Formats: sequence, structure tokens, C-alpha cells
Amino acid sequence: MKFKDNIPIYLQIKTFINRKIISGEYPLGTKIPSVRDLSLQLEVNINTIQKALNELVQEQIIFTKRGRGNFVTTDAHLVAQLKAQLIHQTLENMDESLQAMGLSNQEIAHYLKLYTQERMGLDDQNFTN
Repeated sequence: MKFKDNIPIYLQIKTFINRKIISGEYPLGTKIPSVRDLSLQLEVNINTIQKALNELVQEQIIFTKRGRGNFVTTDAHLVAQLKAQLIHQTLENMDESLQAMGLSNQEIAHYLKLYTQERMGLDDQNFTN
């Protein structure tokens, strides 16, 4: 994983794990990789991994079973809320970047629509191949 310099690494790790949960790669109720495995996979200090996991525990996204590891919540509603938050955050970041380029709300909506249409066209081509 390549980390951005302007965002604390533990927050990027939280986002990484959240995306794995939202995508279903880490299904509800299942064990996530150990602190050691995540540390090796992401090439990050164990303490940084632990800080990210502690916050996820506090947010009830994951829970700890003593001696067994960390597990994804079984609360589908909580994961749906998390997904909505990440979508909103992503769109907000995109909007800020585009407005910084001087685009109006109408222009942003126009380009987003064009992008979506192009992407749907690419997806349709992939289904026919």
C-alpha cells in the first residue's frame, strides 16, 4: 500500500480496512488479519496498526475476542452507514478539488455525468467480451 504524506498512516489504514469490510472482502462476523500480518502486508509498524484497530474497535466496526483476534461487526446497518460516510467523504474531497480548479457546481455535475456515462459504456463493453 502506498501512503499519502499529508494524512496520518493510521487513518489510511483505517480507511483500507473499512473498504475491505464494505466491499465484502472482510465479510460480517469474520476474522480480519492479525496485527502482525497487517504489519507485514502494509509494511507498517505494529503500533501504527494497533492504533488504527483500536479506533475501529471504539467505533464498533470491529470487535476483539481475547486470544482469537479481531472480527468484523455483525451489524449490517452499521456497515451500511460506514459505506454512506465513505461515499460522502470521497465525493466531498472530489468536490473540493474540482472547485479549487474553478469549476462551478453545474460544471462539476456535467463532468460527473460524462464520467459516469463513459464508465457505463466501458462496463457494457466488458460484459459483451
